[in-house]
Order: sequence, then structure tokens, then C-alpha cells
Amino acid sequence: MDLKTIQKSYDKLTATERFSLVFAAAARGDDRDRAALIESSPTKTWKVPITYGLRDAFEFLSNFHVNMQLGYAGVFWYMLFSEDDKITMKFNGLDFNDAMILLQRRIITGREAWRAVCAAYGVDPDKMLEDHNFIEMIETTELMVRAASPDLEYLDLQENIDSYKLAIETKRKDWE
Repeated sequence: MDLKTIQKSYDKLTATERFSLVFAAAARGDDRDRAALIESSPTKTWKVPITYGLRDAFEFLSNFHVNMQLGYAGVFWYMLFSEDDKITMKFNGLDFNDAMILLQRRIITGREAWRAVCAAYGVDPDKMLEDHNFIEMIETTELMVRAASPDLEYLDLQENIDSYKLAIETKRKDWE
């Protein structure tokens, strides 16, 4: 069946069928078919509060932050309790101690950037994350890092804060 014949029945597609076809068109790089599927789709109008975009942005950023911190935490604990000879261990070309310091700096910088961005928007950083899975692991890892190395310097803190703010404002604009 040719594309024009198929397109004539686009108005009869279920949401699941349409989603599958849009995804398939995007996967094969067929922008015309993808656009036709989207354009022919029935629409719904929603009423959302003015704060919805910001809430969505913070949900997106909190998920990103938690995933990054969990990744760092996993590597931190692996490195800390690895049975390998730490003196000869290498991570991306760094010796064990340099890699551990870099990792610890990323952990505390990410946590501090999160707190700074939440403060800038007037929200409680801990409350924003309390429903995330494994938040206790992130908090425990941060406490361990700060206790073990209290004088660690942040790693490009302002750059991290700016990146978090940019993510929020970019995502927020999707709704405005």
C-alpha cells in the first residue's frame, strides 16, 4: 500500500497505533510521514495552572539530578570497597586517588548546585526529592564524602547552577 492510501486512514488510528507509527517514522528518519501523523492527530485542549511549566521543569530536573547522583554514588561505593589493588587501579586514565577526589567533588558540587537552584526558586530542596527512590543513598553518600574530605572544593559550581537553571527555564517554556 502506498503512503497516500495509508495517510487517508490516519484519522481512524487509535492513540496507540498513532504513537507506534510516529515512533517508527522517526526511527526510520521519515520526517514527512511523522509530521503527517502528528498533524492529522485529533487534539484535546487542557487547562493547566500557570505554575505547571515550572513544576514540570523541576520534576524533569529532579529526575536528572537524582540519576546523576545515584550514578556517582554507585561508583563511589564501588571504588571505596573494591577488592582490587587501589594503588594500581586506574579510572579513565586517572589513578585511584585522583579519580576518587574528582568523584567526590562531583558529588558535593551536584548536591550544592541543586540546593542553590531550589533556593533561587524558593523551594525546599529536600522536600523536592523526598519521594524519589534511593534518596537515602544520595544523602548517605554526601554525608560520607563530606565527613571523609571536609575541605574538598566544588567543581565548577556556578557552571552547574547555571546549567540547572537553563534546564528549568528551557523546560518551563514548553508550557508557556
